[in-house]
Amino acid sequence: MECFLDYLTEAEGIDRAQVGFEHFDRVHLKAWLAWMHEQRHYAPRTIALRLTAIKTFLACSGHEDITLSQAAKALRAPASPRTPIEYLTEPETRAVLAAHLGATAKSQRNRMLLILLYDTAARVSEITELTLHDLALTPPGHVILTGKRNKTRAVPISSTTIEHLRVYLAEFHPNHAQLPATRPLFYSQHHGHPSKLSTDTVAAVLKTAARAARTKCPTIPR
Repeated sequence: MECFLDYLTEAEGIDRAQVGFEHFDRVHLKAWLAWMHEQRHYAPRTIALRLTAIKTFLACSGHEDITLSQAAKALRAPASPRTPIEYLTEPETRAVLAAHLGATAKSQRNRMLLILLYDTAARVSEITELTLHDLALTPPGHVILTGKRNKTRAVPISSTTIEHLRVYLAEFHPNHAQLPATRPLFYSQHHGHPSKLSTDTVAAVLKTAARAARTKCPTIPR
C-alpha cells in the first residue's frame, strides 16, 4: 500500500490526503506496475507480492462495493525469469548412493534410506512416516506413501530395491511379520524403543553422504 501511495504521489502528483478508491482503477494500477519495474527496478517477485497485497485489499473492500475488486482482478505481474533446474548426473548420483558403505548398522540404515528416497522420489517427510504396514515386497512391489492432508499413493519400487529392503528388514526388523504394523521402517532407538527419524536426521544423512561422495566426485553441488 505504501508503495502504491508513493507512486501516486511521485508519478501522478496526487496528495496522499486526496487519494480515494477512484485511484485504484485499472489505469493507475497498470501504470504502477510499470513504474515499479522501470523506475524502481524491483524484481518480478517483489512486484507480484505487492500486487497481491493490493488485490487482497480490494477484494476485502469489494464486500462493500463489488466494482472495487474488478479493477485489479485481471492484472498480472511480470513473469519471473526461470532458473535452470539443478540435478545430479548419473556418476554423481551413484557416488552419493554408495557413500554409506554399510560397514556399521547405522551405515546400513542410511544406505537403505537413500536408496528408497531415490527410487520412490518421495518427500523426506513421507519416507520418515513409512511403517512396516506400508511395504509390499511381493509382485508388484510397492510402498504406500502418505503425503499432505493424509493422502496416500502407491509407488512402485524396483526389484533391486526390494532385495535391498529384504536384507534391511532381516537386520533391523527380524521376524517382522510378528512385529506391530505401525513400527517405523527407519528408526533410531530412544530409551530402548524404536522412534521414527526426524527430517533433520535425514538431512544430516544426505549431507554426510554428499561430503563423502565429493572425494570421488568433486562436481557434486554443495
